[in-house]
Amino acid sequence: MGASCRTSAFGTMIASMSDSPVPVGAPDDIVRLQRELAACRAELQALREEQRTFADGISHDLRAPLRAIDTFAALVEKDPGLGEESRQHLRRVRAGAARLGGLFDALLELSRAGRADLRLQPVDLGQVAEWVVAELRDAEPARDAQLVVEAGLEVVGDERLLKSLMSQLLGNAWKFSRDRDHVSIRVGGERIGGRLHVGVHDAGRGFDMAYAGKLSQPFQRLVGSEQGGGHGLGLAIARRIVERHGGRLSARSGPGPGASFLFDLPAASAG
Repeated sequence: MGASCRTSAFGTMIASMSDSPVPVGAPDDIVRLQRELAACRAELQALREEQRTFADGISHDLRAPLRAIDTFAALVEKDPGLGEESRQHLRRVRAGAARLGGLFDALLELSRAGRADLRLQPVDLGQVAEWVVAELRDAEPARDAQLVVEAGLEVVGDERLLKSLMSQLLGNAWKFSRDRDHVSIRVGGERIGGRLHVGVHDAGRGFDMAYAGKLSQPFQRLVGSEQGGGHGLGLAIARRIVERHGGRLSARSGPGPGASFLFDLPAASAG
């Protein structure tokens, strides 16, 4: 039972169940199940505390020396007697510190995606997508970008986590369209039963489907760092958020340019 307590879907179910007492005279199987559920709740709570401690350590204990490295490297770089070769070395040090800072941010986001309490509410996923792309445009206003969002992408979920989900997927599409004349992204969906099946499609570089299995593995990349790959946590964050909402995330690419990321979320009521 212990291993199953750690799965996302089962963990979400356990966390949402009430702590109502077992009725007097209940069958032994019910009593045993209630005890196992209580044990799972305790295990999940312990895991959340462990993740919180880990996140706090990253936020404070690791960031302080990283800031010191960047600050003192910047001060030394201003020395007028420094040679160009030494300046280049210092720029590499500062670039490495910035990359490590980005990795810390991603680790924190991965931790939050797994431990944050879900605050479920109706969310317009299309509006969230437009919000994210507006932020990307603000950061790089010179880029020619087109976003097409289908109407009716209404879901039920945690708005903050869904914003993070779309930031990871749309940011990925934006980054891997860097060698194209313009960025072209389409977000669409289809309701099947009580789920909305969503696709984020781009016309960027794409990836080799032989490596699609890396999607679920933190620190793994669909493309190498020399091709613009990041820290290898963005898609792991996206996957964890989708799983927290009871869905699955998959990726598809080729033949031809572009990639598609497909996932499903609880659909909002039709009425």
